[in-house]
Amino acid sequence: MKKILKYIGLLILVGLSFFIVTNFKDLKAFPYIISSYYSKEFCSCYFITNRDKEFCHNYTRQYIPISDFKLDDEKKEVTVSGLGITSKAKFNSEFGCVVE
Repeated sequence: MKKILKYIGLLILVGLSFFIVTNFKDLKAFPYIISSYYSKEFCSCYFITNRDKEFCHNYTRQYIPISDFKLDDEKKEVTVSGLGITSKAKFNSEFGCVVE
């Protein structure tokens, strides 16, 4: 029985390793998606649709929490940190909100 469990564990490890190697480019981009999405969507919700801050936080909330949030009403920009990556979205009257 122990041999079977070892083989199953080894098979799972090999399969997981294969998945990581073949999808490394996409997996590497994942941390950037969290902060970029949150900053862009919050910026659009707050500056374009003129919703209140609480509504926009609830609207953009994700399963993976953010670690830092800064809203600058004067410059019309939102800065968000999540999974060690910081992204900034700024309102541009011509294009809407743009991630910098």
